Order: sequence, then C-alpha cells, then structure tokens
Amino acid sequence: MEAGLFLAALLLSCTPIRTSPLSADACALQQIMKDKVSYTTGKAVSGCVSRSTVGKPQEVHVLQVKIEAQMGQFKLNVSSVGRTTPPERKMLFVIICDKACFVTLHSEDLHPTFVSNNMVYGDARNVSSTFNSTSGEPLVQQVKKHYGGITSFTELENPHHIHFRVGEDASSPEDCVVQPGFNAWRYLQTEFVVQEAKGCTSPGVKKREEVHIVHLQQGPEETSSQPVEVKVNVVCPEAKPLQDLKILLILQSQPSVTWNIDTQRTVSIMASGKYWITTFPSRQLNESVLPDNKQGLIGLARKRGFDDIASYTDIPSATHVTLELHRCEPEMKTSPPTPAQRPKAVNIVEAFFILSQPWKCTDDSIEIVVWKRALEGLNDITDITLLDPRCRAEQNKTHFVLKKYLGDCHTKLESGNQARNKLILTLASSLEKIEVPFVCELPQTLHLQLYRTRDFTWPSTPVLEVNKAAYLQVSFRTAIAQTLLEVEECSLQAADKEPQQLLIQPIAPLGQAGTVEPTEATLGRELHRFSFVYSPAGGGPFPPCATLSCRVTWLFNGSTIGKTLEVTLQDTRPPPSSLGIEAVVGITFAAFLIGTLLTAALWCIYSHTRPVAKMQPVPTNAPASESSTPNHSIGSTQSTPCSTSSMA
Repeated sequence: MEAGLFLAALLLSCTPIRTSPLSADACALQQIMKDKVSYTTGKAVSGCVSRSTVGKPQEVHVLQVKIEAQMGQFKLNVSSVGRTTPPERKMLFVIICDKACFVTLHSEDLHPTFVSNNMVYGDARNVSSTFNSTSGEPLVQQVKKHYGGITSFTELENPHHIHFRVGEDASSPEDCVVQPGFNAWRYLQTEFVVQEAKGCTSPGVKKREEVHIVHLQQGPEETSSQPVEVKVNVVCPEAKPLQDLKILLILQSQPSVTWNIDTQRTVSIMASGKYWITTFPSRQLNESVLPDNKQGLIGLARKRGFDDIASYTDIPSATHVTLELHRCEPEMKTSPPTPAQRPKAVNIVEAFFILSQPWKCTDDSIEIVVWKRALEGLNDITDITLLDPRCRAEQNKTHFVLKKYLGDCHTKLESGNQARNKLILTLASSLEKIEVPFVCELPQTLHLQLYRTRDFTWPSTPVLEVNKAAYLQVSFRTAIAQTLLEVEECSLQAADKEPQQLLIQPIAPLGQAGTVEPTEATLGRELHRFSFVYSPAGGGPFPPCATLSCRVTWLFNGSTIGKTLEVTLQDTRPPPSSLGIEAVVGITFAAFLIGTLLTAALWCIYSHTRPVAKMQPVPTNAPASESSTPNHSIGSTQSTPCSTSSMA
C-alpha cells in the first residue's frame, strides 16, 4: 500500500492524457450531500490585539460571530497551551452574535467568564443593553471603556469549531485597531465546514474513480514555511468502506505553498507547489503547472480521464484541509429463499409478529410484551431476545416481557425519531432462530424524568425523597435540526390548597436550591439536567403525592409550553420514636434502679407487718399440770383468724 501511494504520485506524469467528449462547461456543479469538506485557518474577517489589559485584573477577549443559519451552533475550546498565562489569571469572553447562537464549551482546567447579547449557554450573563453595537471598531471602544482594556477582538463568519489560546503579549500595540483580513493564528484557529463544496457526474461515469479539486486562494503574504496539511479519509459508518477507489487529488494555490498529504489510499496527486506524502516524509515531490481558475482545473481533470468531479472547493485561507468521503462497498444481494425451502411454521411466526407488533418505544427504552396464549397453535417459542443475546425477555405464566435501555442491545437510532432492532425467536421444535426486524417511532414530545443519583442512571423513578438531593432531566427529541429549548422554571405543588414551591429557575439561580448539572446529549435528545432539594414549608407534614411541573420555551419560534410529572413524596427523616444507644442505656439503668427500690420497699413492709406469734419462742418442756393431752395443747395455741369451727 505504501509503495503504491508513492508510485501513484511519482508516475502520474506518465499517465496518458485522453480527451473527454465533454468540456468543462458541461459539468454543472451541484451541492454535495454526503461528503464533508472542512478547513482550519487562523485568518479572521477582521480583528486586532493590544496590551491594554497587561497588569489589569483580567484578560478581555471579544468574539463577534455572524451567522447565516436561524440558530447557529459552534464549539469553543479555550486553553492556555503554549502561552505564559498565570493559572490564577481571570479570563473574560464577550461573545456578540447577530442571531441566537448555541455554544458548546470546553475549557480544560480554566474557568472563563462569559457575557453575551444572544448566546444560549447556562453561565452566560446577558449584556444586550451594555453593548448595543454590532460593528467592529465601535464595539471594541465600548468594551475597552466598560472593562478598562481589551486583549483581543476577532470577527468570524459561520465558525464550526474555535480553538482559542488565552494569554497576553506585552509586545502587542497599545490600542486594539481593527484590521480587515486579520491573521489571528498566534491565539486562534477556526475550523469551518465548507457549505459551498460542489460536484458533478457525467453520463457513463465510472463509479470507482473520481477527482477532488481544492483551490486555495490565500495570498503570498499568508504563505509560511509550515506546509498546508491535507487529509483524505474514506469512511462508511454503516458498512465497509469502498476499497478499490481511484482518486485524483488536484491542489492549486500559490507556487510558494507547500503541502503535506495524509492518506491511507492510493491517491494520484497534482499540486501547484512542492508536496510530501506523510508515508514518505523524506521524499519531496516537485510541483505541477496548474490553471488558476475553476474551468481550467475541471478541464485538466477531464483530460486526465476523470469524468466524475466528486468535489470542487474554493477555500480562502487554510493551515489544514480535510476531505471526508462517504463511500461504501455495494451490498451483496442474494435471492430470498422460496417458500418451499422454509418451514411453514417459520413463515406463520414471522407473520404473527409483523402483524401484532408487540414492540413499543418510549423516550429512553424499548418495551416488548408478548401474550403466550396468542402463540398457541403457531409453534413453541422458548426464548425471545434482541440483537444482543444478553437482552433477553423474562417469562411469567402468561407473557414474555422485555424492557431495555434505548442505548443498549445494538439498537440503532435513525433520523432522530426512529429506533431499529430485531427480535430473535428460538423455536422449541428445531431450536431454529427466527429474525424479525422492527422499527418503532420514538416520541417527539417533552419529557420530565426524576433520578436518585447524579449520574442519571436509567431507569428513572417516580419517587421524590424529601430533604434530599433529587435530579431532574428535561428532554426533547425531534427530527427537525436545531430545535433547541430553554427551561424557564420548575416547581412543585404538594397539595391543591398550598402554593407552588419554586425549585429551579436557571435564568436566576436559587443558590443551593437549584443547580445546573453537566449535560451531554444522548440518544438523539436535547437534555437539560438540574439538581434540587425539596423541603416542605415550615418543616411540617406533607401529603403522599405531589405534582412536579416545568415550563420551557422553544428558541426557534419563541413559544412556551408546560409539562407535569406526578411523583410520590417519601420522608427520609428518621421517625420521632427512634432512640439512640445513649437513650437505651439510660432507660435500662433507670428500670434497674426502680426495681431495686421497689424490692427494698416491699421487704421493709413485710418485715414490719408479719404476725407477733411467729416472733415468740416455743417452749420445749411444758408442765404436766397445764396439759392433760397433746391434742388439747395444740388446739389452744394454734388457732387462726380464717378458722370457722369451735373447739370442745
């Protein structure tokens, strides 16, 4: 493969030139749907830097972003790589968008502060009344006057990913004077996705050979000793990438531009400047003489025998260019088996499941319920799983029941609102497995879900523990791109007669009562996550049930709707009768002491109240004159008060 890469580039000049019957004018360029062309550059529409914040409490960086789409989305990566910025230095970013912009932030170990006029981000403070200008120079002066200085100003159009390196340069000018076409490469690199990348296909085109043309139009003043990195990737997310694809790569720019080409494919290369192939970095190849216009470049590709112009891209300035080509191996179609080749029972079982459709999709799960009695007379089914054999249905006397998380079991999400999987049925008679593919629609509505832990582990719970942290997720799924929502507030009403208790108000945070949790979109849903603690007013008793409600606003049309969730309240406090070990020991000791005192009192009473006769000594030798018979003596000396008879 490596030798092929080098030889393809080295022997390109020996390729015979043949004339195509079609001219360059016959190639009507159209928008590319699948392929993605992107580039990274340090050049901005306008910008400036200054040293006016050196020695001040914080750096102040201004990003003015112009957006064509109704809702612009871009990533902002803030780092201090290669800069001599003290770790305790404060960073302030002023982001001014001409339309609503949704920003995904990654700031490593830095903790920048954001202010914005039109930015959708939880920690951004609105400053629309402070900076009312949308033009460059007046905006710079307003920011400088408000904060006492400005570190940098950068104007960008439709950025996809901004890599920003904070830091100050004491050698910068005293004043930030806005310059058009400003090169901000010292502190900023911006990735753009080319929306204007186009291509064309001629009649009788060969499907496995194509040409890609990159026309880099940066001027000589932007050329440096660092080469322009060009990367070509052939991908197929859903199947196997196409292998025997013949590619011609035409790179046109100033002759002083050098190119570094990174690809694992056999690619023929024509470049206007010197170039290297990453696999052979020590072998520099000389440039070709190329036309400097679209018609000439397309005509050159046709003369080289490539009728398929897969992409033609004009790029103003770049340090990196990436071509991501979606090419898949064709599916091997096999004729389906005839009914005679398949057991009749299999056909009946498949038909039953296709007609009954026992599957259902919720916002985050797949549920399968099959009534066993409905399978009588078809065939004995001993097992039901999804594509992942670990996702097995449980059985009881009447049903097969399966409920699994939507992100498991090899489930594929399609178009933002569909889930695709297969039922695998095992027959008892032959142990044969039958596959029943299915697709279920995902609900495109607003959902409230309550969790017990901060990692929002599935499944959710309908129980809200009082006086304990609870975790709320507000989610929405839609097939319409850029449909974003903003959570206005969430509250809880524990009884009809009691007022609602405000739990979450992201626009004006309630301190410890409501906290925004880190969120990443999952399962094709937009997620908003919060934590809160519900405590009954006055600490008094509360009813067993309550209603949790949230109000959200759709940013694309400004409409507001509400959603409710019925929850069961559960007291986490110990019951009042619960005693500690100290109380138990005290009660035991007191019981012992009381028992001892009662025993002593009873003994004292007994010793003072028993009969006197028992206290007198009994004579051992009685006189004979006083007793004539023993019986008479006993009867006269041992009479009792309980006796009822007289002695003779």
